[in-house]
Amino acid sequence: MKVVLKQEVDNLGLAGDVVDVADGYGRNFLLPRGMAILATKGSMKQAQSMTRSRKVEEAKTIDDAYARKAEIEEMTLKIEARVDDRGRLYGSVGTADIARVLKARGHRIEPKRIELKSNIKDIGPYEVEVQVHPQVMATANLDVLDEEGEVIFGQISAPEVAPLPGEVVEGEVSEEAEDIDAPTSSIDSLVDQALEAAESLPSDDEGDDDVATTPDDEVATTPGDEVATTPDDEAEDA
Repeated sequence: MKVVLKQEVDNLGLAGDVVDVADGYGRNFLLPRGMAILATKGSMKQAQSMTRSRKVEEAKTIDDAYARKAEIEEMTLKIEARVDDRGRLYGSVGTADIARVLKARGHRIEPKRIELKSNIKDIGPYEVEVQVHPQVMATANLDVLDEEGEVIFGQISAPEVAPLPGEVVEGEVSEEAEDIDAPTSSIDSLVDQALEAAESLPSDDEGDDDVATTPDDEVATTPGDEVATTPDDEAEDA
């Protein structure tokens, strides 16, 4: 359903805007509270009148809005909070806290006019967008500090993290690397002994000059090898 807003509604529009809303939201929330009227031919003319009046009022105040913007951007807002030794807040800083500090500095800004993606949970400097006028946004500088003054942003040392098993820390050499890279005296000794043994062995030429004779090389004479003389052989000889 279409309705004409009679006043500003968060995340919806300003007075005089014609917007589409869900039937239940319009009938059960906007209309009963007098925040909007049904969009008809008569209410559309009323919407145009409200829009003109709003723009005239904005034009009258825009110069003042720019002056407020300049003042806000020149100052640094400070909020102190309880923190741990890592600078983490016990709680958080939200738009209501920032609006309170702005009010103390002379600028009444509703929390809904302050833009934060999420509540602040750590000390440090922040930039916060503040709507000082429908057409003017200011960037406020905010410092969240330790209320005790002991933890200072920028002086917080990073927590020490134990190295994982097998991980080599920068500047250190693992035991395995030392065993591989550094020669040991035992290895040197073995190499020297191998070289000495190789030098003491005879060369191949010297081995060829001496031919060894084995018992198998000698010609053995057995009783069967003797030549027998027969009577006929003896007669011929006679």
